Amino acid sequence: MHRRFIIAVLIVSLIILPVKGSLQMAFTYITDTVSVNMIKPETDTLAVNPDEDSDKTDIESISSPLPEKQTNETVSQATPVAISPEHHETETSYTPEPNPAQSTETPATNDGAHTDDTVIADSFPLPVMDSYWEYVIFKNEVNAIVKEAEQASGIDTKYGVFVMDLTNYFIFGINESLTRIDPYDNMKEGYFNSASVVKLFQGYILCDMMRRGELSEDEVYYDQVTGRRFRLLKMIKIMISYSDNNYSNAALRLIGNTKSNEVLDRLGIHDSRIYGEMSGAIGYSAENNLKRYGTIKRCARITPRDTGLILYNVYINRETDIYMQTLNQALKANIYNSRIPAGVAKVNPDYEIAHKTGTNSALGVYNDAGIIYCKRPFILVVFTQSVTAEKGEKFIQILAEKLTHYFDSKASTVADAPQSISSDSQPE
Repeated sequence: MHRRFIIAVLIVSLIILPVKGSLQMAFTYITDTVSVNMIKPETDTLAVNPDEDSDKTDIESISSPLPEKQTNETVSQATPVAISPEHHETETSYTPEPNPAQSTETPATNDGAHTDDTVIADSFPLPVMDSYWEYVIFKNEVNAIVKEAEQASGIDTKYGVFVMDLTNYFIFGINESLTRIDPYDNMKEGYFNSASVVKLFQGYILCDMMRRGELSEDEVYYDQVTGRRFRLLKMIKIMISYSDNNYSNAALRLIGNTKSNEVLDRLGIHDSRIYGEMSGAIGYSAENNLKRYGTIKRCARITPRDTGLILYNVYINRETDIYMQTLNQALKANIYNSRIPAGVAKVNPDYEIAHKTGTNSALGVYNDAGIIYCKRPFILVVFTQSVTAEKGEKFIQILAEKLTHYFDSKASTVADAPQSISSDSQPE
């Protein structure tokens, strides 16, 4: 009997002790895991690698054109040169520089820089539709208009188009997100040369930095290369409305290309890249670009869709945000109106267009991107490359005219009409 009791005790010990140890180890592991997860640092969601989404974009690394040829010509700093509009778009001798004696004055602070209603979107909203077929019909109808404009203009080279209905957020595009790998530096970038459309991107970047307090709208900045003193909001208006290359390059010297692309990334723009200063300006040379920005490339490589996102944010915030209001006003005051405005004017010459053009005739680049404030407002972005001036401009004009007719015909409610009268409610 005593012997059986000893055996029973041994058996119970062998069963209970390991189980108790296992439970204790399991509980210790769970609590340790929870502790680690609680103190794990948050990742920075703004540090976006633009190359991560390369599998989602058409990349042309073989048939893509080589980088723009750079000239070694340096414009004298002592003599600003006005370049012909056929080749560049700053191309104006307009230089409304602030009086240095007045520049030291402290301007009145704008207490309403932006309101709580300001929403800078890093992506497009979902389309509003009763059925999917409604969206399909829209895409087919707009595609037919684009093909009709292509045939009528005779354009036979690659182009990019982005169209957005600002009432229901329907979107149509052809090569709107096209990128390429540049053999010069193996960088992924937008397929299309920006020319002066880069100034819209620069204005957008500067506005975001002012909104976040990284730059000041009240400070007087000084550019050593041009000798200009300026406040940013006024400078943005001149840079965009008059397509001033000197202000564009001064803006790039102020913040650099690395910071410019970082700001684009945090704004949801990952394919379009800014590189160096543009020619036709004081102090430009390929050598200076290489020294300042690490590249001989000029301006930017962009996509129609990225450009459309900027214009969308201008449109939805034009009445609530002083910075987007500034961009909207600058775009409406564009003095180069031979493309989108010329087409829209055939429908109604009183419609307002907030747009930015870009031209490089040597590369066959004729671009225009804008908001058309017709009865049913819409965004139109058209980029061309390796095309003649006649075909490029005719293509954009026809497209703008036919799309304005199309969107006017879709304005079935009175609610759409007021937006064609005024594109913003605040005075300049």
